[in-house]
Order: sequence, then structure tokens, then C-alpha cells
Amino acid sequence: MFHTGLRTPGAVRTEESAAGTDLYFQRCAWCHTTTFQRLLCPTCGSTDLSPQLSEGEGVITVRRAHTAAEADLWPVHMAEGFVVRCRVDGPPHAVRPGVRVKLASAADTGRRPVVRLCEEVPLDGWI
Repeated sequence: MFHTGLRTPGAVRTEESAAGTDLYFQRCAWCHTTTFQRLLCPTCGSTDLSPQLSEGEGVITVRRAHTAAEADLWPVHMAEGFVVRCRVDGPPHAVRPGVRVKLASAADTGRRPVVRLCEEVPLDGWI
């Protein structure tokens, strides 16, 4: 069974449904590796992946080369060990690697999860 990653209680998430967004990831039954939206385990190649609900907390990681279409996407290392590219809800000066984030609603973003900054960062960027 393959989940798209975003779900709301009782139904598959659509663009109109924003509240109560949950983030599902997959865990391999054989080697216990966590992954996001895959058909095969990236470690052992197993197809026995079970969906699990994420706590929704993570840390923004370093963003490598990206295209203009991906300018607002950041890789987020979630607490369960998988990485997902997310849109970040917060002031642009505060979005940087190492900042803690929490899953937020995804009203008008299509299929990309939206995360919100957990900590306030001053305008000068120093904590």
C-alpha cells in the first residue's frame, strides 16, 4: 500500500482541505529504514514498506543546488529519520539550516508539506 504522504482524517488530502494535515512516511519491515514516498526501500530494496504517522517535527538542513521552481523548497530532516522537501512558513531571513520546524497546514501548496518555524529569529539573523 503506497501513501502519498499527506492525509487528513478519513480521506485523502485535497487542495481544499487544509486543517488537520498529517504527514505519513514509510518504514521498511526488514531493515527498519525510514523513507518518504518510495516504492522500494533505499537501503535493502524491499517492497515491504509500512506507512506510519510522523510526529511532524524536524530541522531544516543544508539546501544544495536547486532550480528557480524549487526556490521556496527546503529539505527538512524529520525526527523519524527521513528527509522531505517542504515549503517553510516564516520570515525569509529566519529560514536557514539548523532551525527547528513543525508541520503546519498545507492549504494552497498542492502536494508539498508546509512547515512552520518553532523559534523566533531576530532580523539580524543572530540568536
